[in-house]
Amino acid sequence: MSELFERLADKVAEERAEQRAEQATVQTKVDVIKLMMKNMKCTLEDALNILEITGKDRAVMAKMLQKSI
Repeated sequence: MSELFERLADKVAEERAEQRAEQATVQTKVDVIKLMMKNMKCTLEDALNILEITGKDRAVMAKMLQKSI
């Protein structure tokens, strides 16, 4: 029984680590977009195109940038 709990705990820990890594990646992209817009005088659209961010990711990045401004 404890082996089952250990496997479950490991799985939960792994999923949380993956979520944190994904959140960190998204935040890094948002930071890069901000720097591009500031230093290169890019529009949001230009920065997203340069980084080849498309679809749902594009909407997520734009929303996060609006919150941080």
